Amino acid sequence: MNHTTAPQASDDARHVPVKRLQHYNPKVEQRVQGWFASGQPLVWIPILSQENFPDVPQQLLEFADNYQEAMRWPIHQMEELLQLPNGITGWLMPATASDTDVACGV
Repeated sequence: MNHTTAPQASDDARHVPVKRLQHYNPKVEQRVQGWFASGQPLVWIPILSQENFPDVPQQLLEFADNYQEAMRWPIHQMEELLQLPNGITGWLMPATASDTDVACGV
């Protein structure tokens, strides 16, 4: 995730550790924070690549890529990003968007 501030629980008692990615971009971070601040629903879609799924044949990944719409993972709060599959990078975008340049993972 590209965040500089850690999300906090409603009681401000716990902090979520945050580590900037190698390709950190403050403009992207501001855009994502704006999405969450606006309350609009977001979706996360796994990137179907050999890097994310090394044991899956490329031909099967290309086939599954045709069904990305069915793989949309709804995200309503920043903390839900921590429930994403560990080690899998995906695209993050508003639910109404058709494309994004924001990738994130846990």
